[in-house]
Formats: sequence, structure tokens, C-alpha cells
Amino acid sequence: MMSPDAQLVAASKSTGEPNKGHVHHLFDLPLDERKRLYGRAEIDMPNAIVAGEPVTIAFHFILGKTPWQPNARLRIAWRWPFDWANLQQNDPNTPNHLTVQSPEHVHIQTQYEPRGGLNPWHHDIDLHVTQGTLSQGDIITLTLTNWQSPTFATSDGYFLFLINPDNSNQWIRLIDPPRFTITAGPPHRLIAIAPAEVAVGETHTVRVRAIDAWENATPIAAPILHGEGIQVGTPGLNPNYPVWEYPVTYTIPGICELHAESDPLKTQSNPTRIHANAPKHRIYWGDIHAGQSEIGCGAGTLDHHYAYARDVAALQFTSQQANDHYITGTLWEHIRQITPKYNAEGHFIAFLGCEWSPLTPDGGDRNVLYRSDEPELRRSDRFFTEHNPDPEPDLRRAPEFLNAFKHKNVLLNLHVGGRPTNLDYHAPEIEPLFEIHSTHATSEWFVFDAIQHGYKVGITAGTDGVMGRPGACGPGRRVTRNVHNGLTAVTAHALTQDALFSAFFNRHCYGTTGARILLDVHIQNHPMGSVITLNESPTITVEVHGTAPIERIDFFKDTKIISTWQTQQYDPNRLRVLWGGAKTQGTAADQRLFWNGHLQIDSGTLLDIHPIAWQSPLDTVCQTNNTQITWTSATAGNDMGFTFTPKVEPSTRFHFWSEPCTFSCTFSQMQRVALVVDAGETNRRVEIGPAPCKNNPKSVTLSFTDYTPLTDEHAYWVRITQNDRHRAWSSPIYVTQ
Repeated sequence: MMSPDAQLVAASKSTGEPNKGHVHHLFDLPLDERKRLYGRAEIDMPNAIVAGEPVTIAFHFILGKTPWQPNARLRIAWRWPFDWANLQQNDPNTPNHLTVQSPEHVHIQTQYEPRGGLNPWHHDIDLHVTQGTLSQGDIITLTLTNWQSPTFATSDGYFLFLINPDNSNQWIRLIDPPRFTITAGPPHRLIAIAPAEVAVGETHTVRVRAIDAWENATPIAAPILHGEGIQVGTPGLNPNYPVWEYPVTYTIPGICELHAESDPLKTQSNPTRIHANAPKHRIYWGDIHAGQSEIGCGAGTLDHHYAYARDVAALQFTSQQANDHYITGTLWEHIRQITPKYNAEGHFIAFLGCEWSPLTPDGGDRNVLYRSDEPELRRSDRFFTEHNPDPEPDLRRAPEFLNAFKHKNVLLNLHVGGRPTNLDYHAPEIEPLFEIHSTHATSEWFVFDAIQHGYKVGITAGTDGVMGRPGACGPGRRVTRNVHNGLTAVTAHALTQDALFSAFFNRHCYGTTGARILLDVHIQNHPMGSVITLNESPTITVEVHGTAPIERIDFFKDTKIISTWQTQQYDPNRLRVLWGGAKTQGTAADQRLFWNGHLQIDSGTLLDIHPIAWQSPLDTVCQTNNTQITWTSATAGNDMGFTFTPKVEPSTRFHFWSEPCTFSCTFSQMQRVALVVDAGETNRRVEIGPAPCKNNPKSVTLSFTDYTPLTDEHAYWVRITQNDRHRAWSSPIYVTQ
């Protein structure tokens, strides 16, 4: 079977955005003729490289018969998710150095484009002939020394070699060199994933895997799995991924956490609620916005996308959401054939889906999930020209799109993606869901905006990834994304498409930053998502079982916090520094905010530094001397930082410096109560104060009553924050009194 990229090429004359560069694939031209006319490409590199590690590569263009004009161009391009490190030409003794060799009579200007114009091959090295003229047989060689490789594992790495003999915006694709493999690095930590809810006597699969520093699953021997009130069967290794699968039978009601050990690594699973009898409803974990495969602007096949979500990330439902402007009729047929293969009700749900993707002024990205097969695809645009164009007209703006789709059996999820959803357009009949977190950012402002519009909001979180790791993805080098993926929990009576659709339309769901936190929120026994009328003041009851100690519970009324419960004890002898927020509202690049900085004291000693909520190996913290701590960091709506022990006097001054915020304070000002410094819009802030104690509770049950008289309908919801800065957000309950 052809790869999705090959299918796109076979169906297309060219690909590229309107009024930008187009790639002509020449798929129907015999290979020998392509070589004779346009030349060939060769590449010297290992067949397999380790994720994130440096490698030296030589690229060779051997030119063909086609006449070359002055100012001609050549390019080497690669797809959006491949986060090769930025290149430099100044110092050959440092990593990521680029050199070019060309015929003596030719001068070539070289430029690295981290965001080029050949969609979906967004990154490229552009070679511009500024003196002389190329001719048949000439060889141009690029050598990249100690180039730091992409951070995700894949068997589908490749480069495009492109020529532009007349310096137009039309690029000719040479025959691709062989593909290469990126493998995972050594084990860095363990992850154990258990089901959210089970009944006594039931047997379920618990998955344990090791990951490298960049979040890739990597091989290990079978870990030891144990816990109270369970029986563990013989583990088996998944045939396709380095994941160990354990049959676990649950024997005692309650909340259960399992322990996995593979020396020297240890971990605990997410909490599982064990019922004495089979419950009427259960929480299921999944991701309806799992992102894109090589269909779209991502990596990996669609088969890999679904299998990875099910077998590695241990999701129970998902969808593929390639941007519609990449999807030819041929590829839509491919999606419709592959998706049902993975749909097994009661075990794993694969929703047929695609993302409608106009620019934000025209409506912005919207995830579309189809309840049943759908042969007709109505796109927002086409970044390709087909040999046999699909005759269905495109729907370019939200009014016409929503008018056409609100009569279909579909479910839409609105979100902050490459083109954030424009909330001025909304069809409540089919748009119940609003995404609060993905690998782009934590985007609470987006949900606030939806609530302020008066919409009924079901909160979700997802991956929206491009690295082929749905449900288990990190940001890599922050070339395209910023943070770890989120997850969506939905409460339904069964793991079927009908049951999940019904639960989502009733907003019986909540989102997290990826931690499988068990969250139950009721108002007078009405679950999250309900729309109710009361004759009394609303009492919000919260039961939460975290994956780490619960630090804080915020109660929201619409977009305002009306009560906060601090559920922790704090250590006055140990301090914590947190910084967070986003640069501005928007997509990943818009929200990315760099906090590189340092903390300095006038006298004394800083000891025992421990990072909190680090998202990438690019995030670092180190002690430069006894009185200074230095870090590199970036946030996008999330927060991160570190804890440390100060050996100082009450009057000792602390100096915090970073580009977003600089301030000074004394130890006595923040030893007992945290000092919070406002650093600007989009919730930019720094907090320094006592650190939470290590052994605080993971489970909390509490209630809050709002005695304020209600004159209109109001949205009540909660936000959970753990010590490790993972969060969960409930869908609102809408109350009229």
C-alpha cells in the first residue's frame, strides 16, 4: 500500500497554498525521464538515528538537462513536525553547522527557513544562485555537521529535494532518497496506565512503558507490577510497540493505585475507582482532537495513529483530525477505509473525522466527528490541484459551513489550533465542546470567551499533535508546540459511539493537562454539563482523586473565581518559585513566552533544587553558585518552576530577573504566604513562597454553597490544581434560581 504522502502525490498535480510556492510531484513521469530532465538527489546519512542526538549529513544535488536560468534556486525541505535544530553557518566547531560546496564559477547564497512557504514541508534550506549559471552535471553538496536530530521516533523520516530552474514559485520535486528511521533513546522514566473505573471481579489491561527524555516509548524488560486488592496475570509485550500489557483483576472496592518498578525506575499508575458492582456509568479516557498523521501536516501513517493511541497512550476513544485543505478525494477514501478497522465497541472507539480549517476571520479550526460513514467531504480550501477534482464545492466561511453541517449527524469540538476558532460563529446544535488545553497551550482564555458569549460549554483537552504520538506527546524542541498533551474524560453508560456522542452532547466531560485525575462535580445531584433550575442556593460538591497531591480547588461562577480552597500544608523552610502565562492569545507561536532568567540572593546559600512541571529537555535549571539559580524555560498558559531550601536571614533580599518580569523582595515577605507578582496580560505572573509539603492528600471531597441570589443563568465549574501543576477543569453546570 502506498504511503499517505505517495497517495497525495498520486492524486495531485501539485501541492501548495494559494499565492505561495507549489511543489510539482511529477508522479506520472517515468523515473528515468525525471532523472534525465531534472537530475537526482543523493544523501549520506545513517539509516537510523537516535531521537534528539546529533548526526552529520551530506546532501548532494546532481543536476539534469533542464536549462538553468540566472538566479535559479534549489531547496531541501522537510515536514512540519520534524524539529531538527536551527542551523548556523558561523562556527564549524559548534553543533548544527551548515556548509555548501558548488562549482567554482557559481556563488550560492544559503538561508535556513524555519517556516518556509512550501506547505506542508514548512522547514527548508534555500539555495539561491546569485552569480554564475548552473548546468547539466553540476553537483551542489550541503554538509550539516552535528545536526541535532528530531525528537520523536518514527520510521518515516525523509527530505524533499526541490529545484526551481527559473526562480519562479513553482518547485520540481526530485525523486526522494530512501527514508530513514528515528529511534527512541534510553529509558528516562516509567508510565503505568490503568482504567478509570472498574467493578470487582473484572479483568482489565494495565499498560506499562518506559519513555526516553523526549517522551518516546523505549524498550525495557518487563517491570514488576503490584498493588493492594488486585491479581496480576502474566504480562505480554505488545507486538508493535515497546509496551507491556498486564491483565489485572480487581478484587476490593475503593480507590486503587498500582506500582510499577524496573530498576532503577519506579512509578505509580493513575487512580482507578473500583465499584462493588458494575456501575451504570463509567469514566472513559480519550482524545477527540488527537492531531494529524502524515495525512495532513503530521508524521506516521493513519494505521500508526490509531494503533499508537490505543496501545501506547491507552486511550479508549480518538479521532484523526487532519486539516481539510490537505485531504484529496483519494485520501478521504483512505481515511474512511482505515478508521472502521480500529473501531471496536466496548474496547476502543475510532471516530471518523477531519478538521475544517479556514483562517480565523472566516471561522477558524473546528474538529468534525462523524457519527457514521460520510463519503462527501466539504472542505474550507484545497492546498492541492487534483487530476480529477472532487466536484463538491468548498465551504469557505463559517455561516455556510455551519448551515450545511448542522443538519448532519456530526459533533464539533472548537479549539485554539493553527487558526483559533472564531467564536463569533456558533451552531449549538452541533458544537457542544470547547478545548481548554492541547500541545499548543493551556488556553483558559478561550473557554472564558465562550462562556462570556453565553454558550453552553463542554470542556475538553487533547493532543492536536503532529509527531505521531496521539495521547502521549510532548513539545520536543518547541518548533511547533509548547507543552504536553491534554486528555478528555467522558462519563457514559457504555464505550460505544452512540453512548459517547450522547455524553458529549450533554457535556458530561472534563479536560486535564494529561494527568488522569478522577473528578466528579455535582450541584444538588446534577452532574457536570447539566442545565437546571433550583429553588435554593446551589451547592457545588467536588470529589477528586489526583495523580499527585491536590493543592488548590477554584470554584468558578461564569469567568470569576468565587471561592478557593487550599488543601495543602506548606513548609516555611522550603520555597517554591513558579512563573507562567502566555505571551498573547493565539496559536502555539503566539502564546509561547520565554522566561529565561535567574534568582539571586544578597547573602546566604540556596540548596536542594528540584524542578516542577518541566515540559521539555530544553527547560533547565542549575545553580551557578551558592547565591544564584539560573534557568531556561518557556510557558504557554501553563506554569512551571522549582523548589529549593534557602539558608538565609529574614532580611535577606531575593532578586528575580526574567524578560517578562523583574522584582525584589525579602525572605520575610514570602516565607509564610506566597508573594504573587503580576507580569502582564494573558495571566502572566510569578509566585514565590512556601513550598507544599510532600505528603499532602491526593483525594479531596468538599462542598461550597453560593448564597448570592441569582437573577440570570450562571455557569458553575471548578479547576483542580495539583502540586505538580497538572490541572483538571470540569464542564460547567448551568443554574437558574
